[in-house]
Amino acid sequence: MEFRERVKAFDGILFVTPEYNRSVPVVLKNAIDVGSRPYRKSVWNGKPGAVMSVSPGMIGGFGANHHLRQSLVFLNVPVLQQPEAYIGNASALFDESSNLASDSFREFGTKFMQAYALWVETNTCSKAQ
Repeated sequence: MEFRERVKAFDGILFVTPEYNRSVPVVLKNAIDVGSRPYRKSVWNGKPGAVMSVSPGMIGGFGANHHLRQSLVFLNVPVLQQPEAYIGNASALFDESSNLASDSFREFGTKFMQAYALWVETNTCSKAQ
């Protein structure tokens, strides 16, 4: 139950996932399920979230992104709508030393994280009132 306690302490959750067979990896699905039980004691309830999916292919994990969003709606996680984050050709984003080598992704990632920070702030402040 350490996992549940850690999630409870978070102001928001950023889900970053690869795509497996147009869905999320089983470990992410299991984490979502563990956090959602027991009934009416979900640690996800009302926590602002965002989804970033990644794939070596061109469509950037579109299937995983949308499949995950379906689960988050059910769990009452208000998910950042824009900007959407489908990161394709993931292997081209890093150099041989695993350093970020894409200036355009760095710029996008910065804008995405700024939008998400504002989303968390807006959604956690409205819950506190």
